Amino acid sequence: MKSILSKRKGIPLPQQLKDVLLSRIEQGYYKPGERIDTVRKLAAEFGVSSLTVQKACKLLEEENCLISMPQSGLFVPENIFERPGKPLRMVFVFPEMAISSQILEMEQWGLNSELYRGFLAAAQKHSVQLDFLHITQNSSFREKFRQIERIHENYDCAIFVGDQNRDIQLELAEQDFPVFTVADQPELIPGPLKPIYYDHGKALDLVLDSALNSGAGRIALLTLRVRNENYLGTRHSCFVSLCRRNGIGPDRLFAQILDENDLYQLPEILKRIRGSFIFCNNAYLVRDIFVASRKNGMIPGKDFQIMAIASGVTFTGLIPALTYVRVPMYEIGYRLIESISDMQRDGSKTFRWQPVEPELIAGETCRKANWKTKLAKPGRTAMPTN
Repeated sequence: MKSILSKRKGIPLPQQLKDVLLSRIEQGYYKPGERIDTVRKLAAEFGVSSLTVQKACKLLEEENCLISMPQSGLFVPENIFERPGKPLRMVFVFPEMAISSQILEMEQWGLNSELYRGFLAAAQKHSVQLDFLHITQNSSFREKFRQIERIHENYDCAIFVGDQNRDIQLELAEQDFPVFTVADQPELIPGPLKPIYYDHGKALDLVLDSALNSGAGRIALLTLRVRNENYLGTRHSCFVSLCRRNGIGPDRLFAQILDENDLYQLPEILKRIRGSFIFCNNAYLVRDIFVASRKNGMIPGKDFQIMAIASGVTFTGLIPALTYVRVPMYEIGYRLIESISDMQRDGSKTFRWQPVEPELIAGETCRKANWKTKLAKPGRTAMPTN
């Protein structure tokens, strides 16, 4: 199966050789699952250097048409004819603010790490080229313009978190470039962007369902006011509304928003709500409540019940084990990469996101009295999703 390369074509020799080898694969000369000729043999056959052959094979690897097996050689993938011509190229624009000492509380770290693990696992399974790119929040206009060009030229889509570098997100989206935004408040994401989120309403349902089944006579909602974090305030009001719609009045609901300088009051607050079911709206407030309970000689799960919405990563080993609704950040990351890959494979331009459902993780801080009780939901009170 002789082919001739020519320096007069104006096409680089590696590209010419790559086309010849691809033709051999398509015609069955190199069959799926089989090893192709060695670099030395191909170099001798075509009268080129080994470096030229290596470059041609690298081009085929980048298009998933060859697989390099260490110490074994180059092989044609068994599912070569099921694969897209080129690997999907994605970039996760690393949110600078999320790694600052001010924002990176231990639970925030847990959420981020789970999201990244999901990205990487799905990228590996679906042969996606996934790069992490850090862009400083306060970059100059010129630097941001350069990064926008870089993303547009080198990737098929970009993933961001929240409103960080929102100007870059919008500029890319206005150029018909797919931009996906992992969001706490998807209803606030501008139209050109594609919000990615979990089912916040289901998470609150699970909390209230646990409270109603715990046997506690009163529900306490504690929220720590955090600068630039309106999302928790929204969740606070949504949970209060959900309680009211399920017939839980002020006599059974204790709701309080604390400032950071109010934390010294926690031991006294715990005395007032002894025997209650506590929904800790800020996951990292759990540790402060555990410390405060120790000062009072109280035991979580016995003198009061406590629950949070969290990743769970940062509460591993907590004694007694925390009951929580697990935020499915790993699943969000995994499903996003998988969904984009499926869309590319099917040739579809329509992206539909189905919110990922959270999961109840039962620990020792919440007694399971009667899990058959159902919420009275004339119409679900939930975090807005669209």
